[in-house]
Amino acid sequence: MSSDLKDILNQVVEEDYAKEELKVEKGLLRFKSLLLEIAKAQNWDLAIWVEGTCVTEAKNYEQDLNFLERGNLVKGKLKFTERNAYREYQLTKKGSELVKKLQSET
Repeated sequence: MSSDLKDILNQVVEEDYAKEELKVEKGLLRFKSLLLEIAKAQNWDLAIWVEGTCVTEAKNYEQDLNFLERGNLVKGKLKFTERNAYREYQLTKKGSELVKKLQSET
């Protein structure tokens, strides 16, 4: 009985892994572009909340940036002004090394 449950759950994990792997393959150009943008800007800001407006751009970038942050390629800091909130991103050492390799490819 336990082995049946384990087999079923392992199958679910394998399916999830395949889906995530496909997302990475589809997003490679976006990830590369973001890394190069952050490298160019050195301090790259993403508005999260601006008084009086709805910031939809943040949602488009947020998942990709979180993914890069989990890979230790960028680090983000939450910052506030009197009326706004944003995240400031910088490359990590690992991210800088990868960007140098990416730039030499192109």
